[in-house]
Amino acid sequence: MIPYSYQQYYGDETRWFLGIVIDINDPEQLGRVKVRIFGVHGENTLDVPNRDLPWAHIVTPVTEGGSSGIGANVGIKPLAQVYGIFLDGQNSQVPLVIGSIPKIETDRNVSDQRESKRGTVASYRNADTELLSPGKNTVKAFNFFTSVEGGSFTPEQACGILGNLHVENGVNLNKGKDLDPARDPTREPGGQLAYGLAQWNDSPRAANQKFGLTRYAELVDFSAKNGYNWRTMYAQLSFIKYELFKYGFLGLNKLQRTNTVDEAALVFEKKYLRPAPGSTEKRQEEARNYFEEMV
Repeated sequence: MIPYSYQQYYGDETRWFLGIVIDINDPEQLGRVKVRIFGVHGENTLDVPNRDLPWAHIVTPVTEGGSSGIGANVGIKPLAQVYGIFLDGQNSQVPLVIGSIPKIETDRNVSDQRESKRGTVASYRNADTELLSPGKNTVKAFNFFTSVEGGSFTPEQACGILGNLHVENGVNLNKGKDLDPARDPTREPGGQLAYGLAQWNDSPRAANQKFGLTRYAELVDFSAKNGYNWRTMYAQLSFIKYELFKYGFLGLNKLQRTNTVDEAALVFEKKYLRPAPGSTEKRQEEARNYFEEMV
């Protein structure tokens, strides 16, 4: 329901807007979407983090009930371009989405074409430039994991994740000494090729065997379904969050209860990545380095 205090606005000073949907997981389950509004919030998530963006109500067709929870679910997806008005006039703090505007992807933002495990082919937009902060990929990852969209992890927990990704991704060997989601695959001791930030591979995992997907294949499938190029930062960071929140055995609850960088790095290593033993101290060291740099 629209707050009563905003019902005083008649529309004499109506402002319209265009924006990009960032999040559709409304914590109050009212069907709202979080929108980054052009000309108001800017593209730099360091200036206006995703967690600070407003939740916008959505106008539904008059054929829907409109009260008591009766009506169709909103179908707007992340990255949709939307049009709307501000319910508080010139204050521009209470957006109302009226509709979405179909986008035609151009060569600038169509980054790749891949065939998913299910056999569908899609054009993928590069969400890195639209939804992540500028700068180094390590900074993008830190800002993502500390945002609501990325799981609302504490700086200590986010750096614990970063320290692990640093080791897994071989940052010291990468160009620019930075995380590289598209680095060439490496071959693990068991013979499987490993890909991306967390070095996902093709070894079967009990949680998704019923879907016929290995962990790497699930990354590709997840990205295809959401319109992302799986080789990008946004796709892989989103997949880490997706896995953590979907599969309880990957350690989300334990990670959220950690208070120090070393604790977070250890939990993410042992529960989420589960690598061969012997690299814990290195992962914790890198996590502490990131904490000093970021915080």
